[in-house]
Amino acid sequence: MYHQGAFAGLMTRKGLSDLLHAAEHSSALRRELRNCSNHQDLLALAANHGFTIKLYDLQNEEESQRIDDWFQTSKIDPIRK
Repeated sequence: MYHQGAFAGLMTRKGLSDLLHAAEHSSALRRELRNCSNHQDLLALAANHGFTIKLYDLQNEEESQRIDDWFQTSKIDPIRK
């Protein structure tokens, strides 16, 4: 069973991922993102577009990405008999 706080963190991190994906496909959204001058602007923009993001997600995204990258590059090939 998920701890409610942990589940909420996963959902907001997905919101950040979804926002970035949307920005890859929308020049208008990219322009709006460039106009954000601080975290609060970014969080408000995300909310206005229906994405649930918390300040925590922005602060921890770099560390989370490093961990994800490590898991992707550290896969062990199966032992062949």
